[in-house]
Amino acid sequence: MRIEVCSMLSISQSFRTAMYVALVAAAAVTVACGHTSQSVAPSALAANPSNYDGQSVTVSGTAKNPTARQTRRGTATFYQLCDTACVNVIQFDNPNVDDGSQVTVSGRFRASFGRQHTISNVLVVGGRTGGSGAGMATSAPP
Repeated sequence: MRIEVCSMLSISQSFRTAMYVALVAAAAVTVACGHTSQSVAPSALAANPSNYDGQSVTVSGTAKNPTARQTRRGTATFYQLCDTACVNVIQFDNPNVDDGSQVTVSGRFRASFGRQHTISNVLVVGGRTGGSGAGMATSAPP
């Protein structure tokens, strides 16, 4: 009977070790495949929109022509984010953006967006459409 108990303990310890290794591996895969976004310049998005279509990205630049609008998803701010080129931004999580301010936003990039009025090169921030919900940092115009 002792032999059976010892072999059961060995199996139990082996099972625990295997479970631990499996959990650590699963955690590593989750982190590696997580929803981290890559930093991309507006000009890189504008030059190669198909390379970034559907991806989570973080973009920094100068805000131009912000306009708050009421949508079916709530109030959103529409503006362009520019360096040497511009991309369109639809931001749901913080609609206060000043013209000329430096802005960093994270969201989901779309090469085209919309059903009735399609817009090209759009970064959707917050809201239901796959935006990461990440916020933004603004500073006063230089």
